[in-house]
Amino acid sequence: MIVRKTEQAFILIHQHDHAALSEQLARSLAPELLPEGSRRAEIIYAASQHDRGWISLDETPVWNDAAGRPFTFEDYPLLPKIAFYKRGIDEVEAVSPYAGLLCSLFYSAFFVHMEGEACEEFLRREEIRQHRLTMNLRTEQQELDRDLKLLQLLDSLSLYVCLNEPGAAGENEHPWYREGFPGTEELMPSGRKLKASWQTKQRLLLSEKALQGPVYTTLRFKRVPTSLIEDKGIDIAYRQCPIETAELVWDSSS
Repeated sequence: MIVRKTEQAFILIHQHDHAALSEQLARSLAPELLPEGSRRAEIIYAASQHDRGWISLDETPVWNDAAGRPFTFEDYPLLPKIAFYKRGIDEVEAVSPYAGLLCSLFYSAFFVHMEGEACEEFLRREEIRQHRLTMNLRTEQQELDRDLKLLQLLDSLSLYVCLNEPGAAGENEHPWYREGFPGTEELMPSGRKLKASWQTKQRLLLSEKALQGPVYTTLRFKRVPTSLIEDKGIDIAYRQCPIETAELVWDSSS
């Protein structure tokens, strides 16, 4: 679950709905970033399904007593999270081995600097998967590295709007993206880092030509009042709140 706190409510976004926004952006990437070709559909599929392991976990939010809010994707208990990561990658691979390979690499990056037996076991298992798929698919390392960076960018673009209050700027932006999206210098034809900014509460501007803009996207979420959570508990409060949709327009400055 992606969680954003407002004055009177929590904004809760399913990871799979966040991935649906990643897919919408993937379909609209500029041809310089994602040209037509045999891998295009597989990269789009990876973007759309990269968080499918969260589908079951996100059915019911779980309250984090220590933090005073629902658990987020960052602090959700590690062991069940790892188990569902593996399940999600398995399901993606069953449909598209190349998308499965990208998702495996995507999640492995989270654990590279983490310690603990569960993390090390996850990395060992995924390294075996990655070796098998790389050999079977005969992928070029340079191509694979670039496609992984595209998946990471699509994830980050979607997270930008999930984690930020619409219209946020400067120090009010989420700290992950105040300086732009890491690693995008290698993707952008200009060699410059890609940055995003809110022009209004519905419109976003990208600093580089990354999309076939303007691009119209939607994002599903729930707004759960803190007063309702205090009265009913997180489970009932969440179920009583309707799904809302944010309509967003993306464009590029050049």
